[in-house]
Order: sequence, then structure tokens, then C-alpha cells
Amino acid sequence: MIVIFARARVLAVLVAALLLLAAPRDARADYGDPPEVEAQRLVHVLGYVGADYGGAVEAGAIKDEAEYKEQRDLLEDAAKMAARIQPAQPAGAKPVDIPALVGKVRTLVDSKAPETEVAAATSEARAALVGTFRLSEAPTAPPSAERGKNLFSQHCVECHGQTGRADTPKAQTLTPRPANFVSPELGATLTPFRVASTVRFGVSGTAMVPFSQLTDADRWDLAFYVLSLRHSDEKPADGAPTYALAELATRSDASLEGELLAAGVPKDRISAMLSDLRRRAPYEERAGRMPLALARAKLDRARVLFARGDVEGARGQIIDSYLDGVEPVESQLKSVDPAIVAGLEERYMILRASLDKGEGAPAVTAAIGALLSDLSKAESALVEQQKQTGFVSTAISSAGIVVREGVEAALLIAALLGLAAQAGLKDKRRYVHAGWAHALVLGAITFVVSLKLVTLSGARRELIEGVTALLATAVLFYVSYSLLAKREVARWMRFLKEQISPRKAALSLFGVSLLAAYREAFETVLFYQALLASSSSVLAAVVGAAAGAVLLVVIVLAYTRAGRFAPPQVFFRISSYLLYGLAVVFVGQGIAALQVAGVAPAHRIGLPSLPAIGFHPTIETVSAQLLLLGLALVALLVNNKRAEPGPPVGAKPAAS
Repeated sequence: MIVIFARARVLAVLVAALLLLAAPRDARADYGDPPEVEAQRLVHVLGYVGADYGGAVEAGAIKDEAEYKEQRDLLEDAAKMAARIQPAQPAGAKPVDIPALVGKVRTLVDSKAPETEVAAATSEARAALVGTFRLSEAPTAPPSAERGKNLFSQHCVECHGQTGRADTPKAQTLTPRPANFVSPELGATLTPFRVASTVRFGVSGTAMVPFSQLTDADRWDLAFYVLSLRHSDEKPADGAPTYALAELATRSDASLEGELLAAGVPKDRISAMLSDLRRRAPYEERAGRMPLALARAKLDRARVLFARGDVEGARGQIIDSYLDGVEPVESQLKSVDPAIVAGLEERYMILRASLDKGEGAPAVTAAIGALLSDLSKAESALVEQQKQTGFVSTAISSAGIVVREGVEAALLIAALLGLAAQAGLKDKRRYVHAGWAHALVLGAITFVVSLKLVTLSGARRELIEGVTALLATAVLFYVSYSLLAKREVARWMRFLKEQISPRKAALSLFGVSLLAAYREAFETVLFYQALLASSSSVLAAVVGAAAGAVLLVVIVLAYTRAGRFAPPQVFFRISSYLLYGLAVVFVGQGIAALQVAGVAPAHRIGLPSLPAIGFHPTIETVSAQLLLLGLALVALLVNNKRAEPGPPVGAKPAAS
């Protein structure tokens, strides 16, 4: 079974790939097949052409005449299949012209176009077929390794051998020879999907007949077993990225190897990781246990839904991919490298923007592919971090969490304390202290509750962060905007004495301190959940947290003491700018969190993200931040105009 022949005069490797993956000619087709079966056959043909066109043409010249003719003949048959199955277009639906897409591939092949252009055109046509006819490129359930081995023994061993090397007596009598699945060149280019398609449709002109008696599940069991043969001598390694089953079904070893290398996996570990991905991963439900695997699975589901024309469904899967897959480990990833999280957030925004702009399948597929590659890097970073976890590294990470998450709140609290002290209202500083103290208590309660009673979903986390940040923005704006508009010291003092002494102003100071500190406390809770979940030392985490807290206290004391020696006008101006600047930061962070949760629209603009200052390049976040900056500019201009000296009272105008 799976007797896949190669032409004797072609290099063994290229020929084996040709005959294994060659699609059936019309002689093999059953014209009574339903359109879905014909569509699957057409996908098979296009897959072969896209993968092996480079073996026939190079730099615009034919390098293998026989193979080039074979591909043109196959595309001629493909054009006939496309004409037979062109679906009727529902009213209002985006038109899908299958014959035109196949015709585009034929034109490129006839003109000996570059390999990359042919591959892109075949991918576009295949994606349209998969979406239009709702074809499946992966099994609906994990395959069975034992069943695959038994099927291979029953149908394939006679020609391909027990190990897949095609070294049997019968193989010696066949011309062309059966394919050697263990050969590096051929094995690196195969995918389970292509093998399953070959088993289903056979190969025209060879002894490889269609095995129509096998079920879809049988073919997938067999296909995944065939891909495992070239790795049978390598012990599987732990720590490989948790690829979704749908990815493993459509990815070749060469593709996986390139992505693993890009993710930073040492070259000497690649072979063992590929062994894991072919011999163990397809048969395990890893996505249910590992969040990033769930993120990958939902992205693949988004790709399928988009291909079927369900843009809203695809958008929902993309949002869920981040919230359910990335968000649970976001804190842990930030403790390893904050740039990884920023990169993932940007990739997700780019992908959602592609959907909102109505871009086609190639752009969306490319965006999903780039995101999947970044997820591999993220998981590789997590694996390396877990290997290096020790007391010192845990303590440093813990201290970094406290300082990184608390510095904004510390600066804000220091500014509030300094302003109250300069205004001679030291007794009102207790409201600031009460605010952050209550925030710490609420943070501790959140930590206990989230561990013992509920699991905060990604959506809830982002909603809490977003709403808290926007509330803090509102209160900060109330407190700081008037300060910003009153640049003379006397007016500042008068304002503070009039506004900070009343109960409503005290409540404002308490509210700003509480909301700003709780927002940071909430994020810190998430970080420590991730840190402790990675089997890190609790004592090291406590030591690091204490060190970080001491550093924050030093920042607050340094700022407030500096205010005692700085000229009042300078100190008030710096403090008012700082408070207002934090309002601008918080509004950007709050809207971005709501966008990630999927409750606010997100229209991306082409600028880099700067999460540390709350800059997330979407129209919504930038507009809100520009609005606050515009209001600040108006306040300063109005204040300057009021401050301009006028003529003395009772003065007469100068003579003309």
C-alpha cells in the first residue's frame, strides 16, 4: 500500500516526492463523486504543484522537462475539475471563482514564474476550496498510533518495508521504485494531510491505487504513523512547543524545523523535538493542559472559519485565543521578557485589523502564521525560564514585578503627598495613605479569592484592568486638570486650600490613590500567580517582593523630600505634569485592555507599541490620549492669556 513511484531518470528524492504526492489524473477520477470529493481531489493536485514546482522550474528555465510536463497535465485536469465543481454563489456572498484561481496557477506555471509566486497562488486556491466546500485538513480527534501501525503492516509493509525504507524484495521488482519515507529529503517535505490524500486518491500511472475502503479516521491514523517512521531512532525530547493537532496535520518537518530554530531552540535538540512532535504530540490532548496550545488551536479554528466566510466567528476565536490561551501565562511571560508579551499583543492587533479591513485569505493566513511563530518563541522562552529557575533568579524576578508594576502608583502617591505638604495641608495626606493601604488589602483578598474560589478568565482580567484604569483616569483628570491650569503658586495654594480641605476633595485623593494602587496590585497578583505556579521558591518570591517594596518606599520618600527643597512653583509644576501624564498613560492602558477583551473596537495604525507609557497604536487609544493632551494645551493657553499683564487701572491711553 502507498506504493508511490518515481521516474527512474529523476533524482531519487525528487522523484519519490513527485510520485507520492502526485494527484490522480482523470483516469483515476470518478465523475460521479460529489463536489466535496472532487474539491478534495483538487486540493490534492494543487498541493502537489505548489510543493514540487521548484523541482521542475528554476530561475525561469525548465530543469526537468518530464516533471514540468506532468505538472502542466495535472493542472489541465485541475481546470476541468474546477469547472465541474464551481459552486453557485448565494445572494450577497463574496464571489469565489474556483476556475479563475486554478487558471491563475496554470498561467504562472506556463510562464515559468518564480516558485514563491506559484506557491502563493496554489495556497490561495486551496484556501478557497477548503472554505467553500468546508473541507477538513485535520482529523476531528487525535489519531491512534496502534491503529496506524497495524494498518501500515496490513497494507504497506510489502512494498515500503517495516521501517518505511522501501527495501523489500517486492520493492526491488517495481519500476519505478516505491518511496523511501525515511530519506531526509522526501521525509522533510511530507505532511500527514498529503499522505492521507494520497491514500485516499492514489497516484495515477502507478501501483498506488486509492484505498477507498478505509475510513477518514483510518487514513489519518496511517498518515501520522508514516510521518513518525523517520524519527523512530530518535528519543523524543520534552519541551517542544505544544502545536495544535490541526497544525501538525498540515506542517512538514522542514517547516517545523525552521520555526523551532527561529524560536531559539538549539540545533542539536531539533531532531529530538521533531521526534516528540511526530511520535507523541499527535496522540495527546496537550491543548487542554497548556494555555499556549489552546491559543494555537483557536487560531487554527479562526483560520478555518475565515476561509468559510464567517468573519465574525473568526474574530471571536482570535479574541478567545488571546484571552484563554495567552492571558493565563501573560504574567509569567512578562517576568521572562516583557517584549514577548508586547510583540504578541501587537500581532493579535494586526490580525484583528486585517479582518476589519476586509483583507483576503493570503493576508489573514500570513498574519496567523506570523502569530503562531511568535507563540512558538514564547513557549520556548517559558521552557528555558523554568529550567533556570533558582532562588536568586526567583527573588530578582519577584522584586522586578513589584518595582515594575508599582512605580506608576508610587510616583502618583508621592506627587499627591508632596502637593498636600506644600499647600500646608499635611493632615489631608492620611487620605492618600488610606487609599493605597486599602488597595493593598483588596489586592491580598483578590489573590486569595482567585486561588481558592474562582479562576479569573482572560476576559474578566482585562475588564477589571480596563475599567479600573479608566476610573483612575477620570479621578486623576479631576484632580490634576485644575492644577495644570493654575500655574502661579498663589493660585495653586488657593485652589488646594479650597479643594483639598472639603470632604469631596479628600474623597478624590482617596479615590485616586485607591484606584491607581489597586490596578497595579491586581496586575501584581496575576504575576505572582504565574510565578508561584512555575514551582518557584515561595521564600525567594517573598524576599524579592520585600526588596521591591523597599525600593518603592525609597522612591516615594525621595520625591516628597525633594519637594521640601525645590522652589514651590517648580515642584507644583512637575507634580501637576506628572499626575496629568499618568492620566494619559492610564487611559491608553484602560482602552487597550477593553480592546483585548473584545468589548471595545480596535482599528490599528502603523506605529510601534510602547506599553510602558500606555501607547497602543489604535485609533481609539490614540484619540483618547490626544484628547487629554489637547485639553491640557487649552488649559495652558488659557492660563497664559490670563497671566498677560494689562494696563494699570485708571491709566489713560497713549496719545496717538
